Amino acid sequence: MHPPLAQTSSFRSRAFRLMLRVALSWYLIALAKTAYDYFLLKNNSGEAFDFWHWLVGIWVACTVGLLLLGPLLIFLLYRSLRAAPYWKVIAYLLGGYTAIALLVNFVTMPIIYALDTKTSLYSPAGWVFAWNYFQTANYWAVFIFWLVVLLLTAVVLLVNEKYGPGMFSKLLLGQYYRPRREARVFMFLDMKSSTTHAENLGEATYFNLLKDCFADMTGPILDNAGEIYQYVGDEVIVCWPLAKGLDQGRCVRTFLAIKAQLERRAKHYQTQYGVQPVFKAGFHFGEVMAGEIGVIKRDITYSGDVINTASRIQTLCNEYDTDHLISGPLWAQIADYFPQGAMRVSSGAALRGRTERMDLWRLR
Repeated sequence: MHPPLAQTSSFRSRAFRLMLRVALSWYLIALAKTAYDYFLLKNNSGEAFDFWHWLVGIWVACTVGLLLLGPLLIFLLYRSLRAAPYWKVIAYLLGGYTAIALLVNFVTMPIIYALDTKTSLYSPAGWVFAWNYFQTANYWAVFIFWLVVLLLTAVVLLVNEKYGPGMFSKLLLGQYYRPRREARVFMFLDMKSSTTHAENLGEATYFNLLKDCFADMTGPILDNAGEIYQYVGDEVIVCWPLAKGLDQGRCVRTFLAIKAQLERRAKHYQTQYGVQPVFKAGFHFGEVMAGEIGVIKRDITYSGDVINTASRIQTLCNEYDTDHLISGPLWAQIADYFPQGAMRVSSGAALRGRTERMDLWRLR
């Protein structure tokens, strides 16, 4: 059983921004389709076509569709995917779209009829007009057109979730087609006592525990402009472009927000799994090479010593009895954002695979 995440203002804010982008896209598509229909009819059939009346009608349809279908789309793609397979999500979308398309037709067509005939809104003749239009080939052409728009919207949103917010457009523009050097901050998160949890809970229950933990982390990561790079077993790798990661100490604040979120959900974890998950984190920054890699399963990959160093730092958390360690160079960049200060836990820690030693810090 996977209960939905608690509603948070951050989730609502992200959903609202997403809805605005979807709305703008649909309105522009509606404008383009109306213009296409207008010029097609004008040049080929000579039929009367009041461009502005039809545009108003289609925008009313878009508005009604967005108000009804938009929340369903966001809910299914961003909440229910945790507990439902893709085919169910698509089935829900198709069912919801069909019902809403019928509703939109009988809301919009009487408005268009009233504008064309200068009669009262929703007169009996307007309902007849809507019923007659429902039986035309044009209605079903429009139905299929907007169904394709809906499915394409869902695909774009899913791809955007796969690569992270903002990455889809970069892929389309070929930004990572050729390897490029980037300065980034990395955080390696790993669950404490994961082997013990796996043995006590069993593989399936432990897997569900990880799913819940990773889902709970997503909000704090996105709220702090983080990008989820990879999930590797019970480990999560998060990164930031250097400026974003350093700004206000976001990289470390993300970890603090994740801790707070898991603590808020303590009752759920104790009830469902009998454990309170705790994660440890290692932080470092520097330059990496970034680019698309693979043929069958193409993905964006980062490579460089920075990643290995951040991973090694995280593995030392148990040795220094702390849940996080920050590299000396990174702490020097963000110290001013943490007035409580930090404690240097090592003056020159030896990191496996590196000859150069490194100071390590943790917050007080």
